[in-house]
Amino acid sequence: LRQKLIDSKKYLNQNKTLSQTDQIFINNLATKYSVATKNRHKVDIINDLLFSVDIIPNSIALAQAANESGWGSSRFATEYNALFGEYTYDIQNGVAPSLRDEGKKHLIKFFPTINDSIQSYFNNINTHKAYDKFRKKRKLLRDNNLQLDPEILVQKLDVYAEDKNYVNTLK
Repeated sequence: LRQKLIDSKKYLNQNKTLSQTDQIFINNLATKYSVATKNRHKVDIINDLLFSVDIIPNSIALAQAANESGWGSSRFATEYNALFGEYTYDIQNGVAPSLRDEGKKHLIKFFPTINDSIQSYFNNINTHKAYDKFRKKRKLLRDNNLQLDPEILVQKLDVYAEDKNYVNTLK
């Protein structure tokens, strides 16, 4: 998706227009990533999308999945395909943790497949306001032609869990 956005941006800059297929692609992606399109230039929309439509290093995704799912052995992983412990407040899409603190109302999102859990995780990291610092750091690294270093990026995921040692655990 990212490469297609880059190609679309390049084409737009050269030709001052986009194909109808590219326009539909960009509008659909903007909807998925909650990027405003009304009264905005396509280049600005694409730039906003490039901020969010980007990779999460495999080592970070794997470390989070392993940690959040008890290496795949948790009840959420085995019964609900939930590898990343994503919170929800939607009773239609969540299950209550057995050891939830009194007064807490969060649920853990469940999924029909493991792939759905992974897609939700990527969408969560790439769109939720809580992970804006992660996306900003990733963009800064890209803008400076630096590697997307997991050791640097994981520092910005400290808000993912309540555990104060979460980042050190992931490292």
